Amino acid sequence: MDEKRRSRVWGGPIRRVAVWAAFGVVTLVVLRMTGCVEQLFYQPQAGPTPLPVGFPGAEAIVFTSADGTALHGWFLPAAVETRAAGTRAPTILHLHGNAGNIVSHLWFTEYLPVEGFNLLTFDYRGYGQSDGRARRRSDLIADADAALDAALARDDVDPDRVGMYAQSLGAGIGLNVMAEREEIATAVVVSPFAGWREIAADSVRAPWRDSAGPIARLVAAALIADTHRPVDAIARIDRPVLVIHGGSDSIVPVRHGRLVAESGPATTFVEVQGADHNDIRDIGPEFEIAVIEFLRRHLGE
Repeated sequence: MDEKRRSRVWGGPIRRVAVWAAFGVVTLVVLRMTGCVEQLFYQPQAGPTPLPVGFPGAEAIVFTSADGTALHGWFLPAAVETRAAGTRAPTILHLHGNAGNIVSHLWFTEYLPVEGFNLLTFDYRGYGQSDGRARRRSDLIADADAALDAALARDDVDPDRVGMYAQSLGAGIGLNVMAEREEIATAVVVSPFAGWREIAADSVRAPWRDSAGPIARLVAAALIADTHRPVDAIARIDRPVLVIHGGSDSIVPVRHGRLVAESGPATTFVEVQGADHNDIRDIGPEFEIAVIEFLRRHLGE
């Protein structure tokens, strides 16, 4: 190849490919470092979240996260008739899933106060009436950590009888809190994902595939940090955890729940046949029964 031809080749298409490749690498680095892609995990609905009706003694609460962000939630006390005189009911910290806010997610745990449990549910930053903006998982973990502190600071909460109910995104957040906080004695984890990279890749999988292909996994690995993986968190939890997953979950495939359960040293796994991601409680009474019996067994009547 003569000098002129070589110059045309290297100065033409090959150079353009190299420039675009370099641009792509720089773009990936910037997206990874700024956390722009991670924000896609969070789909908050901001706005008023008035106290729900039908819960005597319901209380709106406000507390602050570690960085001073004001967070809003509800404390729904256990029904009086379910408590022995002079005793404090066990308390459940509810960490809700992704889209919406506590108004739309109360459906998952609304039966617990009637069954004798205090319920503290709240919105992460940017959700409902909570200030701030959801950007990074570490911030939401800090929010959940602050919610636990808010529960433990109450006179009507028995610090030795605190459990957790965490669903979907809340499971990814809550397991990391539980791994660090012995105060959470037990947990019910519903529809969890195994890792942030894994679920990001699976979210763009072809409908006919059970898992993501190699290209989706490669892109997810380049864009998503691999910290605070739920499977790693639950491996450090030696307290009882019940993992429940719908067998027909179209958002978080059931294999994620199996992986999470297999990674925990004190974990029980229940697969609800025919259940999708958000209708798991509608499938039958066995879901509520399993949750209530598990929490009563490990938090006391």
